[in-house]
Amino acid sequence: MDAILAIDVGTTGAKAALVGRDGAILVSAFASYPTHTAAGGVVEQNPQDWWAAVCAALGELWRNAGKDVQVAAVILSGQMQDLIPLGDDDALGPALLYADSRGQEEAAAIEHLVGVETLTAVTGNAQGAASVLAKWRWLATHEPQRLAKTRTILLGSHDYIAWRLCGVASADPTTAATTGLLDWRTRNWALGLLEQIGLDAGLLPALHPSGARIGVVSAAAAQMTGLPAGTPVLQGVGDLGATTVGVGAAAPGVIYAYLGTSGWIAVSRSDAIPMPERGVFTICHPQPGLWIQVAPVLTAGGNLEWLRRALASPVGEPLDYAHLDRLAAQASPGSGGVLYLPYLNGERSPFSDPNARAGFLGVSAATTQADLVRAVMEGTAFAYRSLREALGVVERGALVLAGGGGKSPVWAQILADALAQPVQIAAAPGDAPARGAAIAAGRALGWYETLTPGEGFFPVQTVYTPIAANVRRCDRLYPVFAGLYPALRESFAALAQALNQGT
Repeated sequence: MDAILAIDVGTTGAKAALVGRDGAILVSAFASYPTHTAAGGVVEQNPQDWWAAVCAALGELWRNAGKDVQVAAVILSGQMQDLIPLGDDDALGPALLYADSRGQEEAAAIEHLVGVETLTAVTGNAQGAASVLAKWRWLATHEPQRLAKTRTILLGSHDYIAWRLCGVASADPTTAATTGLLDWRTRNWALGLLEQIGLDAGLLPALHPSGARIGVVSAAAAQMTGLPAGTPVLQGVGDLGATTVGVGAAAPGVIYAYLGTSGWIAVSRSDAIPMPERGVFTICHPQPGLWIQVAPVLTAGGNLEWLRRALASPVGEPLDYAHLDRLAAQASPGSGGVLYLPYLNGERSPFSDPNARAGFLGVSAATTQADLVRAVMEGTAFAYRSLREALGVVERGALVLAGGGGKSPVWAQILADALAQPVQIAAAPGDAPARGAAIAAGRALGWYETLTPGEGFFPVQTVYTPIAANVRRCDRLYPVFAGLYPALRESFAALAQALNQGT
């Protein structure tokens, strides 16, 4: 039986999945790795941890896979907008992740040098501290020795794994479009912009369309992964593009949401007008000639993960997600009057502010643990409502939801109520990126003619319909939520300044 090996290198771990010709995931395995954060906007992971997790996941996959499965090709998806300095033999130090915002001064300097209008005209998007442009300048200023040893800069976790598999440094247009390094009009590197900023375009990887064959599994990688040497390695696709395909939203006009550690609301379009002033990103679609417009939230399900750890006793394990679901169900809609701002790591849509932070408003002596859990879910759902407004989407048909957050029935219902819109949970919502990458590979192999082979590839497991009384309550609370960040903007900036002054 022919299958595609799809590997998704996400924020919390790596998933390896064997996907059949019908789009069904035959078997999958997962291995996690840590994220390292520090004051000043530092968010890092070690690329070697990604590789170790991929090897561990593949080891489990082969133990559970049938003997008759033949891997036709390997394709990857994963984090975008990372900065991974690659030396002669391996990555040089930790990767600066998409949420890393330490380059605030560098972002301001780039804006002053180039001009905001030119930046957005060339890249199609706002370029703040999380931009790879700013990260690259930060590296040049603060770690010049590491940059001097760099031979190539990779831009996504999946590209690092592809390099480990076949020795080729490459990038897909979807990932590249998130970085600030790509001219969105030509889908090629913005060489003039990079020269003006003083960045060496010679360090950038080759650009290949998703699904293009870039190499084969080396003998060394085969020994570590269990893959046959010589297995074709195809150019992967950033997690946004892979998920868009994997939930059946590759056709123009289809809107969907992703609720993972980070999240977004996105829609495919046949033409696009950049909307950086709304925090909307215009990204290259895996299908040449199409675009994905996306309003991203830096921290989505990560808010619940933070609360899960924060509520743990000093000697106890963090609460499991099922327990959090039960707690949230015990609280009434509106969370006993508690509102939550979900900006743990700053935000980039519908506003861009690396200094924004999370917080609870309305906590009283009557507030319960259940109220706090539900408030985190409701605050994140309100953030998604603001993302939909930023996209300018008025359609109230069903919204497809993917990502691990879709496993929570309470959270899915809260989303339906906050959005006043039915929410369809994609079957195996956490598998959408792997399924989408496999479909891109299948098209490249000639298995399918398009990225939407048929409805059977995108099953829906549950539909949550808005509850009228809850919708009315959300409609009353949402304007209060929407007014909190503008009221606190200057306080966030003052707090960041005070903390940066040191002792």
